[in-house]
Amino acid sequence: MPTKTNNSSSQHAQARVFAARYVQRIVRWWLALLIRLTIAVALLFAFRWIVLRFRRVRIRPTSYATPPIGPEEIDTQRRRIVMSDLHLGGGDRRDDFCDDEALIAFIEQYVMQEPTELILAGDTFEFLQVSLPDVADDEWSQRAAARRLQAIIEAHSGVIDALRRFVQPTDNRLTILIGNHDFELHYPAAKEVLRQVLHLPANDPRLRFGISYHGGGVYIVHGNQFDRWNRFVNFAGISEPFEVVRGTQLVKEVINELEEDPFPLAPLIDNIKPSSAFFWYLMSLQRLRDPAARRFVTRGVIGFLQVTAWAPPHHLSSEPDEWLRRSPLLALWQPIAAFRRQRVTRHQAIARQLGAAAEAFSGLPEVVDQVRDEARRQASREVSTFNDEIAREMALIARLPAYRNDHLFVCGHTHLARVIELGEGRRYINVGTWTDIVFDVETMRRPSQRYPFLEIPSGEDGAHRAQLLVWHGVDQPPYPWHEEEPPRQR
Repeated sequence: MPTKTNNSSSQHAQARVFAARYVQRIVRWWLALLIRLTIAVALLFAFRWIVLRFRRVRIRPTSYATPPIGPEEIDTQRRRIVMSDLHLGGGDRRDDFCDDEALIAFIEQYVMQEPTELILAGDTFEFLQVSLPDVADDEWSQRAAARRLQAIIEAHSGVIDALRRFVQPTDNRLTILIGNHDFELHYPAAKEVLRQVLHLPANDPRLRFGISYHGGGVYIVHGNQFDRWNRFVNFAGISEPFEVVRGTQLVKEVINELEEDPFPLAPLIDNIKPSSAFFWYLMSLQRLRDPAARRFVTRGVIGFLQVTAWAPPHHLSSEPDEWLRRSPLLALWQPIAAFRRQRVTRHQAIARQLGAAAEAFSGLPEVVDQVRDEARRQASREVSTFNDEIAREMALIARLPAYRNDHLFVCGHTHLARVIELGEGRRYINVGTWTDIVFDVETMRRPSQRYPFLEIPSGEDGAHRAQLLVWHGVDQPPYPWHEEEPPRQR
């Protein structure tokens, strides 16, 4: 009997030893796997750093360029009206401009009252969100630019008709500054499409394009060059390979895909400024416990991380570089180019799959609510910092000797109208946007002053008397804009 008991105890001891060794092996295996994964991630980030540090993309300016508009080209004896960020799109779900009738009435009932130069200060046309069956989304050619603009013109034919009537009198002028969303206006083919639809011959002074406007006491730019996500190396014209900035990549690869989602807030997601706040806006959305919201947020976050993981991809050249043509590696160029051009499709498929998985997942911890609240505060801080940085950049320009005689420093881009005194009778004015924007994604608070514009009266002292006004329809005159800053989260 004792022998049997001893054998049983020995077997139990051996089993415990075996179990302990098995657990140790499992722990060692997991630790080894964790170490390998850590090393792999570290090597991946090291490789990324090396690529970003030594990667060289030669930007070669082409002849497709647009010069600035200088003092000798500006007539101060004509009233000037400045608007920005209309974002006229293709007439589909992605099109953010839905107030054609208001804009037509403004042009015909107010702008055309006296000889006027109408200055559209960038992002007038939403090239980045126009999808066509005969044009690939990653095609950046002259043909693609012309086709996209034709689609926009067809979708907003009433606005174009009003502009055509506006430029018929010889004492009116239409000046279009280029922004980051209508950068393709640098192409001569796109400019010619607009000239033809306005019934204007080539070189007619009633229509002109520029990357900036400086003269008559006024300096105007779109403002994207103050934004690191939308700053071009060569903003003056088209480069080869085509330059794709981070903000363009985010719109093309993530936001356009998200806007097709049935989630109610999807159509408003591209109105977020700055682009860097996109992640925080997604994380701050209400109803994260709702399956559809989880799907939408997960798709957006994964897409955002995919875009920010690497340097902005300059579009592949239409032809291999000269050195590659003389290299035995030329045979690899076509398959590599085809693989790279499928990158966006692969990334979007991954985001959709992870979004579907998040939609099916339930039982989110309470910490999600805390993350959402902190994300709201972070988004608000980024918006505030972004707008203040652009104001500071304009203030720095105002101090330069070349601008000492100017009184107005104007831009758009942020979609938030502002008036800031710079001292000595000088002002920074942001003319905002006519598109629908949301100050706060939780409360869905929108601005009450929907249609802001800057009016600079005629005369040498016009810049001194300029006012940021708000159009309210034909039944009442425009009234002065007043501060309406979105609430800041602490």
